[in-house]
Amino acid sequence: MNEQQTVFLVDDDPAVLKALSRLLRAEGYRTETFNSGRDFMDKYKPGVGGCLVLDLSMPGISGLDVQEWVANSGHPLPTIFLTAQDDIPEQMQVILDRAAGVLMKPVSASTLLRSIEEVMGRRRERGA
Repeated sequence: MNEQQTVFLVDDDPAVLKALSRLLRAEGYRTETFNSGRDFMDKYKPGVGGCLVLDLSMPGISGLDVQEWVANSGHPLPTIFLTAQDDIPEQMQVILDRAAGVLMKPVSASTLLRSIEEVMGRRRERGA
């Protein structure tokens, strides 16, 4: 856990946001939740350390669009995608290769926590 870093949660399902935020706060993480890609893009303050846990398929602005926007912001965040799709089309795979992970919904608490710990650790090792 690192109090200076935030886990940004972006999902169009309010129940998922609530459950993930509650889990992560119980583990000592600071969280910020967003119910759409647009909501995140409107409110995100570049330069805040942490990671992004991002629903791949959302109405309007997709998770891929959000990841690309963050990557081009000059302040990229390690990204963990959540998806209910078990077959990711090839054209998306190129973009997903830049992600720190792709986890299937419903994701277990232990798998999500392990993934976040890994990307937060990598982020700290790079000095960000």
